[in-house]
Amino acid sequence: MYKNVMCVKHRCVCISTDELPVHVNCSPSLDSLTEEKVSEQWLKAARIVSKMKTPTSKIAALLQRLKQNLCGQEKDEVRDELKKEISAALKDGGIAQRMIHKMTSVFVNMSIDDIELVHVEPGASIILYLKCGSVESLLSLKEMILSGLLLRLFSEVIKEFIESRPRVQLIVKAEDYNLTLTYLNSVDGKFVSLL
Repeated sequence: MYKNVMCVKHRCVCISTDELPVHVNCSPSLDSLTEEKVSEQWLKAARIVSKMKTPTSKIAALLQRLKQNLCGQEKDEVRDELKKEISAALKDGGIAQRMIHKMTSVFVNMSIDDIELVHVEPGASIILYLKCGSVESLLSLKEMILSGLLLRLFSEVIKEFIESRPRVQLIVKAEDYNLTLTYLNSVDGKFVSLL
């Protein structure tokens, strides 16, 4: 969702304040055709998972159940159900078989924390735009980034797709994070300090 529009020299640029751009860099760099294919697969999978998240869907019910006071084993069982549902949808949606397991892990982890992949752009790096549903989900995303979990999840998908072992790096600009945090703070009516 674009909240601010800036016009400079007759060009308008939309600035999204509720989507955090995450740059995925590979070394050696991917060729433009490969970047385009990787981006298409990410976006296709994101659309499949997004369509599953209707208010009355099984996914929504499972995510709600995870918010309840469950023991560790019950949480694992619910996560396994989420994996089955997302994996089956990705398969039915035409995602390459070799990609399904790795992408399922990405989308289960992000869905649990109310983080959604909403857009993908190829370019000098692949840019994944992540939408957080609340300040808490943005803070969970920050933790996923700082712990290396998000890097591991994303790099496993990319390495599987290109069938080589490039070095993968995630870059999140502090100004992008702070802009998203400021927006979510104003929407939630909460205030959390910036980076």
